[in-house]
Amino acid sequence: MRSISRGLAALLLFACASPLMAAEEALDWLQRMHLAASQPLQGSFVYERAGSFSTHNVWRQVDARGQLLERLLQTDGAPLEQVRADGRLLCSSSLHTSDLALPVLADVQDVRGLTDWYAVQVLGSTRVASRTVTVIGLKPRDAFRYAHELYLDSHTGLLLKALMINERNHLLERFQFVELSDQAPSLIALQGSSACLGQPGPSAELQALSPGWHAGWLPGGFRQIGAHQRKVGEDWVEVVVYGDGLARFSLFVEPVDQQLASGLQAQLGPTLALSRVLERGQKQPLLVTLIGEIPTAAAERILAGVELLPVTAP
Repeated sequence: MRSISRGLAALLLFACASPLMAAEEALDWLQRMHLAASQPLQGSFVYERAGSFSTHNVWRQVDARGQLLERLLQTDGAPLEQVRADGRLLCSSSLHTSDLALPVLADVQDVRGLTDWYAVQVLGSTRVASRTVTVIGLKPRDAFRYAHELYLDSHTGLLLKALMINERNHLLERFQFVELSDQAPSLIALQGSSACLGQPGPSAELQALSPGWHAGWLPGGFRQIGAHQRKVGEDWVEVVVYGDGLARFSLFVEPVDQQLASGLQAQLGPTLALSRVLERGQKQPLLVTLIGEIPTAAAERILAGVELLPVTAP
């Protein structure tokens, strides 16, 4: 009887430990992915969202100053192009800077913290771009973010394929390399063409400007990871970026004419744009727009929680 009890106890201990070990293995893979995010490369990938496909070339290299340079070039349809340095847009051939906001260099921040908001596990292995990959699944623990499948090079940890999936198990977005070289591209290959127009940098940090509004509610795990403002025409547009280590969204706040003050909603694949008007009494109202890859219910609740801060006496 004692031997049976010991055997049962050992079996139960193994059963409890196995999910923890599996999660640890998956987290180790995500850490490898994070370390590979600055790996030099050049290659081609396909991108799909909302049933639309496009093909792209990408070059990535670290320059002498330690900046991570990235150049993207769409090879079908309109010849869209972008060059970035450490994620900051240097030039773009499109006025719409989100046209090429693709997860080519998707990264994971605070790997361990992700387990509070996602169930993380190794799903198996397969091949992508003639390379063996390990598949990592991230299933959300709430309704405020999407599920992900990440296909990582089994030798380097480099992200070779990514799927974003909604709560109904429908594919929202696919990114997948079809050709890849680990050879570092030349700095000439990372230079934008004459069609790639320089972009102005952030004008000022919001923290120093004390904006008169704040997001009263955020989904668990999301925190502010960036803020700046830009001048558009005669007005300043304030931009605040939030993330949970994987998913991101941005709030854009700008004055709007009373006659034009109305909300909007649009979605392309996983990317949602939703806005509401924030009245300010006798002052010009503010238009608050959320753009990001989060479910509509989460975006609506975030926008509903944006409120003006009380005016303090000088």
